Amino acid sequence: MPSNSLSLSMKDDPNAIAAWLIEEHGLKDAERVVLDSIFKAQNVGDNYGLSVWREVRQTLAKRSDDTIRYS
Repeated sequence: MPSNSLSLSMKDDPNAIAAWLIEEHGLKDAERVVLDSIFKAQNVGDNYGLSVWREVRQTLAKRSDDTIRYS
């Protein structure tokens, strides 16, 4: 799998997407990327994509909470 793109096998897996975004961008920038993606999905009416990105956002939020709690 190229390091700069999601593989087809994980394009709909919020956990895999979140892990990849953290690896590529770090946690805080990953959250920014997800918010940008949510806004784009809303603007084009991509309800499925919006659903996936919202789940990714929830996954990142949980990881952020876990990081704060255990640091």
